[in-house]
Amino acid sequence: MNRREFVSALTAASFAAREDDTAARWSESFPARPPFSFVYGGRPSAALLPRWKAEVRTSPVDSARTRREVAYTDPATGLEARAVVTLYRDFPALEWVLHFTNTGRTDTPALADIQALDRTLRAPGGDPLIHYAKGAVCSMDDFMPLRRALNQGGHLRLRAGGGRSSSDYLPFFNLETRDGNGVMIGIGWSGEWAAAFTRQAGPEFRVRAGMDRTHVRLRPGEQIRTPLMLVLFWEGGDRLRGHNLLRRFILKYHRPSAAGKPVDMPLCNGNWGGTSAADHLENIRRIADHRLPMDYYWIDAEWFGKGPWHVNPGNWTVKKALYPDGFKPISEAARRAGLKLLLWFEPERVCEGTAWDREHRAWLLEVPKAKRVYNWGASQADPAWVVNESYRNQIRENDRLFDLGNPDARRYLTDFVSSRIEEFGLDCFRHDANIAPLEFWRAADVPDRQGIREIRWVEGLYSFWDELLRRHPSLIIDNCASGGRRMDLESLSRTLPLWRTDFPAHPTAKQCHTHGLLHWVPLNATGAGNLSRNSRYPVRSSMSSGMNFGLFGRGDAPQQAAALSEFPFDEVRRTLEQYRSIQKYFYGDYYPLTEYSQAEDAWMAYQLDLPERREGLLVVLKRPLSPLLAASFPLRALAGDARYELLNLDSGESTRATGAELMQRGFELRLEEKPASALIRYRRLA
Repeated sequence: MNRREFVSALTAASFAAREDDTAARWSESFPARPPFSFVYGGRPSAALLPRWKAEVRTSPVDSARTRREVAYTDPATGLEARAVVTLYRDFPALEWVLHFTNTGRTDTPALADIQALDRTLRAPGGDPLIHYAKGAVCSMDDFMPLRRALNQGGHLRLRAGGGRSSSDYLPFFNLETRDGNGVMIGIGWSGEWAAAFTRQAGPEFRVRAGMDRTHVRLRPGEQIRTPLMLVLFWEGGDRLRGHNLLRRFILKYHRPSAAGKPVDMPLCNGNWGGTSAADHLENIRRIADHRLPMDYYWIDAEWFGKGPWHVNPGNWTVKKALYPDGFKPISEAARRAGLKLLLWFEPERVCEGTAWDREHRAWLLEVPKAKRVYNWGASQADPAWVVNESYRNQIRENDRLFDLGNPDARRYLTDFVSSRIEEFGLDCFRHDANIAPLEFWRAADVPDRQGIREIRWVEGLYSFWDELLRRHPSLIIDNCASGGRRMDLESLSRTLPLWRTDFPAHPTAKQCHTHGLLHWVPLNATGAGNLSRNSRYPVRSSMSSGMNFGLFGRGDAPQQAAALSEFPFDEVRRTLEQYRSIQKYFYGDYYPLTEYSQAEDAWMAYQLDLPERREGLLVVLKRPLSPLLAASFPLRALAGDARYELLNLDSGESTRATGAELMQRGFELRLEEKPASALIRYRRLA
């Protein structure tokens, strides 16, 4: 290690030590100065907790984590507020969940305005910056990076939107202070969270986060939980350090597992469910014969009920005309070809007039049709989703919400889905949710039980997923909710967002979605359309840690046979193999090298770095209207005095430069075609 590297490592170690100290101090603030609040019987918790009995228990989880449980008990009513805190030694982070239990013999007074996070922070040197992002409302703007300077008297309040945790906004924030330090905040709640940032006068500002609405009297023996809260601290003047610490943290502690191992994002071949079994079997044969490196054969909606898929959730009988022998022959053929089978379901939305609507009405939550606020079909941003007026009218039927908070209903649903997983031979359960549950929860609440339906429903959702994963240890769950509208710490721990947005987008939109989302969620995927000749630019515009491809179109397309005779299988295989060779870099640190832009004459570039392996990837995308022939991109996170070899994966051209040259002068790239793209792999030389 040379002197510059030694100084850099020493500085980084100093940052890390201070970050760890900050996390430890927050952990130790339980019980004396807990970073949460609530109102109980009309009185704030800050006035109550000092008078309540507090018990603290500390125990190791493993070599990297310590659990601290702090229980506060009201001697008058028996309400227990228990904070379960996890302190991490390998990250400057801590997480906690609050549990409230009525240990008394009568209903409690009203427990209201529960804020799982409530803390005042200092912002020395000027207005703090709040970095956050839009959610996935099926638009070009999905995951757009946003920034707000919180000036004197400033206030910013954000909500999930409709009861799905990443609909209007992502549940992640980076609070940057002007002295070059900050804190990442993550929320684990697959419902309607809310976060508020308020500043009055002076250098302090207040951060609050929790459920959007709570006002509950707990019955004897009843317990509720709050959202999971994560705080992760960073220093050093570069906010991307915070984002990359968050990415690493999620990959280590909030990543699903299957068969006892962390799940890697798959490469999927997407197919419509309204395709015949014979066509699926033929597609699988082609994938095997031409050695296309796919992981999952994906069958989407339209395989069940009678008529269009969007009015049939609740009619879960297989369409015999398409699948006379069910799905087992397809899953067996996929397995012989080295593939796994993914199948679409939508278990939460029950359409009016379906079998489940008739037979299980007691398990369904309703909102009178005239009072409905959110409707999936009528709210899609892209008119391509509304094929005609008949389609629009059909999806305005009065859907119901399956009540996952009802234990009997949840057991039925779990048994139903589990039996289909076994019967069909499924490897991935694709869980879609084209319904916004918030208005159903609130319509079912009574005045002194505001929020209880949401709590029970979200707890039920986690129980449903957990039980499926327990029964089927090798199963993965694809979490779709009209696209990526349910991405939070709790859902990301159990499921994978294989379809991050329902926006049927063009390459520029996908580039923008990638630019925004990779700051917060390392595991995500989108579709790259149907592969054909010259797919390099659209594929690279769609790249993330996973990806989905169409290959052959729908089986009933009349031109399919002719198209297949000229299908470029060898070219497609090379495209997929190249993506496979670079897929690992999406698990590394992320550095956007250009600003976010939707302009068709812009370039977009980003760097993915694997510091432990001393290598990484530069992705460059030149959009179709750009007049520029060349650009230079200063790289990040390199060792200044070290030498690097850079390989252009298209031309095979190799160059060498020092880290200082690459970070200061940049890597210059010439792209003459429009649109165009390049992949540059670099590695540090010994």
